[in-house]
Amino acid sequence: MSVYGSTRNKAEYPAGLGASTQAPLNMYSVPAGQAYVAATEPTATDDYFPSSGAVVIGSKKMYTIQYDHRVALVYADDVTATQAVHHWKD
Repeated sequence: MSVYGSTRNKAEYPAGLGASTQAPLNMYSVPAGQAYVAATEPTATDDYFPSSGAVVIGSKKMYTIQYDHRVALVYADDVTATQAVHHWKD
């Protein structure tokens, strides 16, 4: 599974607004079976253009995870989300 610093789908942008060209962070990947912490529910990809005030909301959702002491993004469709389980008594 790919790890992203940010991502945009070029097809979702209206004419005149260019999508980010940032590629996946290929030096990182999430091997099958590993687990990472996502503090919130997945959110839609989006982009803001300060010059026009336009906001483009994407159709895919991403989790923000803590990955190798960094903040990274993974597509919600690429992962299986589970609830954290406490292994100690309160």
